[in-house]
Amino acid sequence: MSVLFEPVKIGRLEVKNRFMRSATYFALADENGFVGEAEANLLKTLAKNEVGLIVPGFAYVLKNGQWASDMNGIQDDDHISGYRKMTGAVHNAGGKIVLQIAHTGSMALTAAQTGADYMVVSLTDNLPDFGRKPRLMTDEDIENIVVEFGQAARRVQEAGFDGVQIHGAHGYLGSQFLSPRTNQRTDKWGGSIENRMRFIVEVTRAIKKQVDDDFPIMIKLGCSDYLEDGSGLTIEEGGKVVKALEKEGICNVEISYNLIDPPLRKRFLGITKPEKEAVLLRDARVIRDAVSIPLALVTGMRSIPVMEEVIRSGAADLISMCRPLIREPNLIKRWKEGDSRPADCISCTSDAHKTLYGCFNPDETGKMHIYCRQLKKKS
Repeated sequence: MSVLFEPVKIGRLEVKNRFMRSATYFALADENGFVGEAEANLLKTLAKNEVGLIVPGFAYVLKNGQWASDMNGIQDDDHISGYRKMTGAVHNAGGKIVLQIAHTGSMALTAAQTGADYMVVSLTDNLPDFGRKPRLMTDEDIENIVVEFGQAARRVQEAGFDGVQIHGAHGYLGSQFLSPRTNQRTDKWGGSIENRMRFIVEVTRAIKKQVDDDFPIMIKLGCSDYLEDGSGLTIEEGGKVVKALEKEGICNVEISYNLIDPPLRKRFLGITKPEKEAVLLRDARVIRDAVSIPLALVTGMRSIPVMEEVIRSGAADLISMCRPLIREPNLIKRWKEGDSRPADCISCTSDAHKTLYGCFNPDETGKMHIYCRQLKKKS
């Protein structure tokens, strides 16, 4: 049997294989972040098709951290019942499920455009233009957001999830604190890497206060910036962050990127041969040397031999993916049953938006949805 189908333990959580469905926004919630049957059915399908650990798209912990109008929410207790239906569906199909919680900071598009209190880590010259200027977060603002992460995690556990994952990647609030490009504060939240990681550390501590002692706390972490001028968060600093989080009780790190300049995003697209896979393997090796907790590696893996080598080498313990599972929800089951062809997904770009992924496209009404553009063309 392939090493990819061996079980792995993450804290108290036992996962039946090495495949993790990485959190990706699916545009299926309503304007207040409530999830429904469509998302539950989508995740149930993945569980039935042998995905060991499933992470739904990110859920905002406060309304002022909402990125899109149809982003999942977990900002109050009214959300618990909907998520219970989701976790029940996945568990009944034999899967495990962890919810990713987030605040999007300067990327809070919906918050900025709906009159919410739009705040940022630093008033830098590279903020997005969402139609109105944000204000600088105060110490009290930051501490309140930290508390709300803890409350969101409590709801996650009450909803029956098998763990919680902090979003600390991709240019959202955790990333914004970690990167010197977006964090130019001179107080205890900025400056040295020890100060820049303080937000993530405090979020972890707030979560621990609200959940059972052995409830799995994970993080999707941008371990380094990918910026054209070579500045930003370094992978060596990323190693320090992960080491600190291991001491705080984080039991799994999904290794991803932090900030990224658009031209450098090309290396994440057009995955057509094994040499282009495992884009962040170098980062994983550095992080592996820093900690002993299980690691998940995301981005660009499409073929079994590459994935097996990642696991056998010790660089990571789980293979995390999402785009291939949008194209082929039955991919893991196909591999388990002996059809070892690489995933069909090649990480194409969108016809409508050349800088966006090809699985994020408009429907007949113009509303953006997640579906495989190439697969729809075939049908």
